[in-house]
This record gives sequence, C-alpha cells and structure tokens, in this order.
Amino acid sequence: MNYRFANRMNKIPRSFVREILKVTTEEDMISFAGGLPNPQSFPVEAIKDATSKVLTQDGDRVLQYSTTEGYHRLREYIARRYQSQGLKVGVDDILITNGSQQCLDLVGKVFLDREDGVIMEGPTYLAAIQAFGLYEPEFHPVPLLDDGVDLHALETTLKEEDVKLFYTVSSFQNPTGITYSASKRKKVAELMEEYDTILVEDNPYGEIRFMGEDIAPIKSYLPDSILFGTFSKIVSPGMRMGWIVAPPQRSWKNSSLPNRRRISTPTTSPEGGLPISAG
Repeated sequence: MNYRFANRMNKIPRSFVREILKVTTEEDMISFAGGLPNPQSFPVEAIKDATSKVLTQDGDRVLQYSTTEGYHRLREYIARRYQSQGLKVGVDDILITNGSQQCLDLVGKVFLDREDGVIMEGPTYLAAIQAFGLYEPEFHPVPLLDDGVDLHALETTLKEEDVKLFYTVSSFQNPTGITYSASKRKKVAELMEEYDTILVEDNPYGEIRFMGEDIAPIKSYLPDSILFGTFSKIVSPGMRMGWIVAPPQRSWKNSSLPNRRRISTPTTSPEGGLPISAG
C-alpha cells in the first residue's frame, strides 16, 4: 500500500531527540547529550509505598475513569505547591499531561497557525522547536545574556515582527544553564503585556537548585501567562507526568483538545500521578 501522508509530514526533519535517547540504552555509553537524571536518585521505595497506599485507601476511585483535566487530588497537590511559593494558582488552572512534551504539543495545537511568529531563545530546547515546528510557525531567535534574554533584541523583535508567542526556559535554561534574574523576569512580563504576546514559560529545572535563592517564575508577574511543570526532573522521568498552568479561560481550550485524544487522564500509572497524590 502506498501511504499518502499529510503534507506537513514532508517538512518534519529527523528527530534528534530520539537519536540522543537511543544511545542511552547502550550499557557502555554514558551520554551527556540528554537531560537524564542519575538513577540512584530515584525514590523507588517511596514510590512503591505511595502506590500501595493509594490503591489500598482509594483503589476503587483511581481504577475508574478520571477526568480529562487529570486526577483532582493531584491537581490540588500541585496547586498547593505553587501557592506555597506565592503564586495564585487554583486547581482549575491545572491540566495534567503526559510529560511537558505534551504541553508543548497542546500549546502548538491551540495557539499556532501556519506562519505565526514565535520567539525562541537562541539557543533553545531542541524538542520545543520540533514540537512547534509541526504547526509551521515563523521562528524568531533572540540571544541570551548571562542573566536571561537580551531585552533590547526581544523588544526589537516584538516591534518589528508579528509575534504571537514567546517560549522561554527561565530557570537553568536548556541548553545554556542560564537563569533569568528577578529584574529581567519582571521586564519580560511587562513586554509581553505591552505587546499582547503569549508567554509560555517552561520550568522543568526550577526546583533542582543547589545554591543561591529561588527566583519566582515570570508568571508571578504575569498571571495570564502559561507555565509548564513536570515531575520528570524532581522525581522520575519514567513517570511521564507534567502539567500546564493557565487561566481557566485558556485552559478550557486545552482541556477540550486532549479530550479528543484521550477520554481521561490515566490514574493507575505514574503518569496519572497515583504515587504523588499519596504524598
């Protein structure tokens, strides 16, 4: 049979992320190309105990269909963690996803049309380019300085180009490791508001700081922005569980889209947050 693929498939390059991860399965290979945590840090026994606790206490509920938005107790838990950091985040602002990579895909589906302007940090997270690239936007790279994005270049691009979205990894940026200063985060928020641009802030690394003071996400200055979170770096990447934090008027659109791809979020796998919700 001659498969007739969608035209957009002709524009998708080979997945470099897949090639990077492929070699990690080789026993004699230690790869520094991917962001793989040390397996010795995985809380195996804690996850085992938590899973047993949830199935014992709430098994009839977690073995049932869940909602598209995700297990309610897990979303409450995530909201409380943000609230403890001073962010005004409620349970209705959170949508559970299959890792933060699905966050990128959903945002692309919901917001990006062909040739829409997207500002990306230069350099930026490779898998974000791949995820957004499927929707054929116009990428506009903006350079990074030691304390975050070059504000002059960012504002110039916002003035000169028709930009819909700015994607940033504001803490321990991938691949540079740069962290935005508090003052720069505030200024980025002001520019997004001034130019009516959607801010998509990816924050997988913000909670693995080993020294210095924690810095609040840009979202703390721009409540209407979109924030990604994940347990991949702070618990285990094998859980494949992330989430989108967005105002309800935006997250309801995100919620209706995954409903076309899945009836509900899994609850009996780590992806559904079963061990985490026992915490």
